[in-house]
Amino acid sequence: MLEIVAAVLGLATLAFLALQTVSAREQAQESANQTAATRLDSLYQQLLTYDQWRGQNENKRINMLLNQVNNLDDIKDSEERDQFYSIEVWFVDYFDYVYTTLPDLLRCVPADGHLVIRGSREESRTCDEWVAWSETIYQAFRDPVTCKVLNDQQSLYEKKFIVAIRESNACAA
Repeated sequence: MLEIVAAVLGLATLAFLALQTVSAREQAQESANQTAATRLDSLYQQLLTYDQWRGQNENKRINMLLNQVNNLDDIKDSEERDQFYSIEVWFVDYFDYVYTTLPDLLRCVPADGHLVIRGSREESRTCDEWVAWSETIYQAFRDPVTCKVLNDQQSLYEKKFIVAIRESNACAA
C-alpha cells in the first residue's frame, strides 16, 4: 500500500513539474516577445525623433539641403557641408544598426539578409514587417549622398548590410 501511495505521489510530482516547466517556457517566451516588441518600438522611435529634428525651424537649412543636394561639393560652406555629412553618417549608422538588429526581432528575415521590396515575387512569402523595413532601407539608400557615405565608410559597416544594399540596386537608382 505504501508503495502505491509513493508511486502516485511520484507521478503527481512529475506531472506538477511538467506543468511548471511548460508554464515557465510560456512565461519566458512571453517575456522574449515583450522585449522584442520594446526593441522594435525603440527602432521606430529613433526614426520618428530624426523626423521631428528635421522638422524643427532651426534645421530648415539642413532639411532643405537633405531634400535637394545630390553631391556634397554642391555645398560651398565647409561647416555646413561637414554638418550635412555628419547627419548622413548618422543616417547610415542608424540603418546599419536597424539591419543588424532586425534578425533578432523578426523571425521572417531571410537567412542571407536580402531586402524584400514591395511588388517582388518574395513579398507574399515574407512577413509585412520585414517588407516594410526593407522598403524603408531601400528608399533611404536611393539618395546619392547617403550612398556616397556608405561607400566612403564601408569598412565600418556590416558586410551583409552592404551586400543587401548593393543587391537591392538602391544606390544604382
